[in-house]
Amino acid sequence: MAKDRRSRDQKRRDKLAKRNQRSRKAVSLAHMGKKFQTEELIPTFMHTEIGIYETYVITDRKLFDSTVVAALEKLVKQLRAGTLPPLTDTDEICYQVGQEEELVIENIRRKWEHHFEEEWQPPKDKLIGVLRTILGSIEKVRTPGPRSQSYLHHIAGFLTKKLGVSVKQVSADMKPLPEPAEDELVQLGRQGVCGSNQDAKSDFYELARYLIKNGQADRVINGCHLLIGEESDVSSEAVAELSELSCKARHSLISAMG
Repeated sequence: MAKDRRSRDQKRRDKLAKRNQRSRKAVSLAHMGKKFQTEELIPTFMHTEIGIYETYVITDRKLFDSTVVAALEKLVKQLRAGTLPPLTDTDEICYQVGQEEELVIENIRRKWEHHFEEEWQPPKDKLIGVLRTILGSIEKVRTPGPRSQSYLHHIAGFLTKKLGVSVKQVSADMKPLPEPAEDELVQLGRQGVCGSNQDAKSDFYELARYLIKNGQADRVINGCHLLIGEESDVSSEAVAELSELSCKARHSLISAMG
């Protein structure tokens, strides 16, 4: 084995260089501030997240937050480098399993294209700012592990309940497919925590405790985020209660992961 003839200073510099290289690779593109949350950019945020939500539905709700993050980061880098490939002329969506990241990007770009045909198009730096701000939102709500869907549940509640967005799955012959059954936890939370049914509220917390105890904390987190997304008043008591429960479920999930 060859002897390492580097001096102590050289070794230290090499070690520091490797550490800095790893740090650069790990730097997040997420923007955690409110710089881009302006009135003029609200439509761009909305159409971007509709594109993400459409992908979620098209993939039979099997899309993960981590895939959305990867897609947004790739789109940011392409915008910065000016390397976005041209969109195809057709609006027909061709989904192949394993191509979810590309589908997220395509759906966002198509939403932008249709919207910007008649409305103001933000400059590139602001489009990037919108994407980075959404990355920041995902960073705040996603659960540990690669299978997190808490952000996707959150925008599902927000877009469908607050904005009235409707996205339907269709079969190969363009016939509507039935909607998936709604989670009992969500039904109870809507009636009891967001509503005034005290029996439903008790049942909601009893079911949530059972799920957390039996290794299904992620289901509780997803349900809480969907209901939080539906709430019109983010400062409401319901949002505070759901956020607290989501936090407890999150801690349980982290403990279970070791």
